Amino acid sequence: MNSKLSLIVLLLVLGCQTPKDEKLEEPFSNFLEYGEHSVGFQTLFKSDLSRENVPYSDWSGKLYPQNAQSEGRNLPIHIWYPASEKSKLLPYRHFVNLITKQTEEEFKKESDSLAKRIFTYQVNQLKGDHSFTTDQLDTLLTLKTNTSLNTNPVQQKFPLVIFPNGTSPAIQSVMCEYLASHGYIVVALALKGEFAHVVDTSTKGLEVAVDDLEFALQQLLELPNVDRTQIALMANAIQSSFCVGLASRNKKIKALISLEGGFLTQFEQTILNRTSFYEPQNITIPILAIYAPHPVVSPHHIYHLKHSDLYFAHFPEMSEFHFLNYGVFEEYVPNIIGKPKGNTKIGFKTASELSLLFLNATLQGESKMLNQFYSKKMQENYEKAIDTLFKMDGIPPPPNMAVLKNLFISNGIEVIDSIYQSQISQGNSTPFPMSFYNDFKNWLAWKKDPEYTNRLRLYEMAVESYPKSALNNYRLAFYLSKNNLDKASLEHYQKARQLLDKDNTLTHLQKADLTTAIAKALE
Repeated sequence: MNSKLSLIVLLLVLGCQTPKDEKLEEPFSNFLEYGEHSVGFQTLFKSDLSRENVPYSDWSGKLYPQNAQSEGRNLPIHIWYPASEKSKLLPYRHFVNLITKQTEEEFKKESDSLAKRIFTYQVNQLKGDHSFTTDQLDTLLTLKTNTSLNTNPVQQKFPLVIFPNGTSPAIQSVMCEYLASHGYIVVALALKGEFAHVVDTSTKGLEVAVDDLEFALQQLLELPNVDRTQIALMANAIQSSFCVGLASRNKKIKALISLEGGFLTQFEQTILNRTSFYEPQNITIPILAIYAPHPVVSPHHIYHLKHSDLYFAHFPEMSEFHFLNYGVFEEYVPNIIGKPKGNTKIGFKTASELSLLFLNATLQGESKMLNQFYSKKMQENYEKAIDTLFKMDGIPPPPNMAVLKNLFISNGIEVIDSIYQSQISQGNSTPFPMSFYNDFKNWLAWKKDPEYTNRLRLYEMAVESYPKSALNNYRLAFYLSKNNLDKASLEHYQKARQLLDKDNTLTHLQKADLTTAIAKALE
């Protein structure tokens, strides 16, 4: 090789090398063990045309005027996905800017001043003062994430994880990109209230939020790289109860992570129990319940979900919102939402890894690591974050109403009784929900029980499962009388009358009607 050619080759080699003083981009969350995939990000600005749009609002209830009218309910969908290429990493500013942007036009035209104000306001609300400064905000906005914008996706199908939060995509972004790097399509969206952006903490609010989730799910299942058979939900605070509301009515959902939140409180269980779809028998998917010290949060509030495998992990040094990005921001802005109980960086990392193990087990069949985590002594690095770890195995649920009706047609009430007894033997004292007995009774009434014997056995089961129900005792008394069992009938009419005042499952009108009916029967 002549000297001139050698010089050219040397220059080319040197030109391809990275200068020693030029550092490669590193995400601020690089303490996490990211997976094999680069992470891409995109926002789909979708609108549900079947519903009216609602104005943006902050937590205080203040409404912000819209610059443009919309034909439907705007629901931007933010997606992290395994990417086939590396590109420039996004600054955290990009996610904050999306907090208030409801359409693509808004995102392109409007400044990020409102988004900054909303972000600052929320931090100060969580902390309880107004000490979050502009300099601290700027520190966060310039942090490099582990995400690149609109890069090409890996051409294969991946499980879907939906992670809603009212401040999407800014508050759960670190967890989302972590899971995406390990082979998941992870989605953030802001569920909204009936009349404004902020969700309503009520049964009606839950129903509206579930409608938002179902709309988003429909949009996501049209994406070519989503595995439609493997879908999980994860959420924090009341959003976890909204996710349970969807899981209770949609069997496409295969797993749920409650990342510390109200799902484990009596208040939100009360909200859920007032809906038509939420019944223990409807929840059959595995659930990971991560929780932290809180006076009203306790695992026992979901022990009634007997048909789910329940995984519990208690993080004594974490608090509710440190499982979101705030737990990572603590390193950059100390006491960002108040003085933490412990090392939130370790807690966040541990919760992320446990969530990944759970998703790998439930969506991808890789259960060995999760089983070892719950069956063996914890590794020392996890003992620093978790002090309580246990699992409750679920029992198989009874068949659904359509199957039970078909079984009755083929084999009579005996097969319903057999299923009931089987559930009792497995430790389920309430094999069927209260609503089942009413609905099945109404179905039997149409030419399937002329002698009232089937409904008699049905309500014997109902009273055995729900002995304090005045209505069940009344109906059992009625069917006993139809079978000329007058002494037993009288006993249950009297029992129904005794239970009326304390039966909180009945409305005032139902109590009044039942009082009249019992009095007439006892004349």
